[in-house]
Amino acid sequence: MPEIQTWSMISRLKGIIAIKQPTMIVLDVNGIGFELHVPLSTSSRLPNQGAYAQLFVFMDVTRAGIELFGFDTEEQLAVFRQLTSVKGVGPKAALNLLSRFEPAEILAAIRRQDIQLLRSVPGIGEKKASELIMKLSSSRPETPEQHQLTPDVFEQAVNALESLGLKRKEALQRLKRLHITPETTLPELLKQALAHQD
Repeated sequence: MPEIQTWSMISRLKGIIAIKQPTMIVLDVNGIGFELHVPLSTSSRLPNQGAYAQLFVFMDVTRAGIELFGFDTEEQLAVFRQLTSVKGVGPKAALNLLSRFEPAEILAAIRRQDIQLLRSVPGIGEKKASELIMKLSSSRPETPEQHQLTPDVFEQAVNALESLGLKRKEALQRLKRLHITPETTLPELLKQALAHQD
């Protein structure tokens, strides 16, 4: 029986947040409501109901119907695509990973073959974690140019900031605000992060 291929006609949506829940929002785009599944990380960064928002979209087409998945950064969308390209890892499992960890943390875990971290997420057992590592550990992260810092350097930066007294969440937030290029070194990254305060 032929498979139904996943394809995309919707890549981005801009509109008013009509409904906001932890893992689902309805975006009103010119009077049409689009229901999107979102990771907790995206939901927490979105404004409140009634505010304007823009989301990058993954459109999943199956025999059961069409589902939309929304992300507030291109980096999240790119990693979501990578995760779901692995056989057996569906959109919901990928969403759970992105709800628990930042994209760079996921890539770092895959690269260092951290099965325990990956399998700690609902929907990702040992078999799927092993499959993710086998398929993606040697692949180049498909993230936007400004986020092409290697996962190892990113993780080192997070750990260094934690050792300096920052909580992990704050360290991640500071790093995400920085202008990062593939050439950015760890010392430069730490210097920028420590200088960047709210």
